Amino acid sequence: MYFAKITNSYNAKNRLQEYLSKQLKSLECLTVEDPKAFKKYLETTVHKANLKFPRCRPLVSYLHPAYSSSGFSAGVSDLIQFNLYELRGRFEPTQSPAPVHPNEMVQTSLFS
Repeated sequence: MYFAKITNSYNAKNRLQEYLSKQLKSLECLTVEDPKAFKKYLETTVHKANLKFPRCRPLVSYLHPAYSSSGFSAGVSDLIQFNLYELRGRFEPTQSPAPVHPNEMVQTSLFS
């Protein structure tokens, strides 16, 4: 399981980059099962955008292993970069305490 975080995003220079920037910013704080599936999603999104805006210079997506940890670095050309951080533990929901009736509450004090 990986956590996707945008680390760099640059200003859009044309309509293709504006369109992709809006599409890819929705991936912020997303949990990802497989980094290769994340790259495949980036590839298909970029390919569709390149076809939609043929007059702009086409962009490419990438996925590289991270230098310092067991995560990955992914992105689209010079537009946006994601880091995929590996989650080490499992997040479990916290158990809510049993409800207390207002008449049963005891007020405590530092002074006796």
